[in-house]
Amino acid sequence: MINFIAALVAVGFGYLLFRIIKPKTDSGGKEVYYARVFLAWALFVSTSLYIQPFTNNPSVVNIIFWFKMSIPFSVVAIIAGFLYGKFR
Repeated sequence: MINFIAALVAVGFGYLLFRIIKPKTDSGGKEVYYARVFLAWALFVSTSLYIQPFTNNPSVVNIIFWFKMSIPFSVVAIIAGFLYGKFR
């Protein structure tokens, strides 16, 4: 039951980051719009998967693990989104 609650909280954090980062309108050009959309989806997925250890056992080590996994994933998503918007 605790793992289900941890997964639910992790998905909730991921959705919160998704709603904060995803632009509401097409502002700043297509490249920036798609970069932010890809970043929002990337952080939703990485947060849903990698913040579960933090929800089970809140510690600095677990949050650093999430940062280590999310930052490279986010950089790749921003670059992919920017290139997608540029050549779309």
